[in-house]
Amino acid sequence: MVRRLHLELPDMRPVSIPAKRKSERRQNVRFPMALAVHYSAARKSGWGQILDIGSGGALFTIDQPLKLGQRVDLCIAWPVLLHEKVHLNLIAVGVIVRVEEGRAAIRFERCSFRTSSSAFRRHALSPVAQSAESHA
Repeated sequence: MVRRLHLELPDMRPVSIPAKRKSERRQNVRFPMALAVHYSAARKSGWGQILDIGSGGALFTIDQPLKLGQRVDLCIAWPVLLHEKVHLNLIAVGVIVRVEEGRAAIRFERCSFRTSSSAFRRHALSPVAQSAESHA
């Protein structure tokens, strides 16, 4: 007897990926996103928003100054639920490779998913975190 496995896949919509520019130095494609992020480096920490992200790094807004070459830990509120009910955070560690007015780019060295605490989710979705994101 042959058993058939029925899988329900999430709604997958096509995404247009911009063509790679000739002057583009990064090796990985970045995807535009708007995700809450908490970052910490040395004795500074703050809230911001992911602007774009890929497997090699991310661009995010900052409310505290960061320096080129500085090691940074990011805790990103991930938009997809584990088993359709558990909130996740993407924990990323890396080095700042670009700093602009109110924004910084990180090259990831290590990433992992962790379940999100309810306190983190509340703060990530709070008006205080969102106002910090909109002012950066």
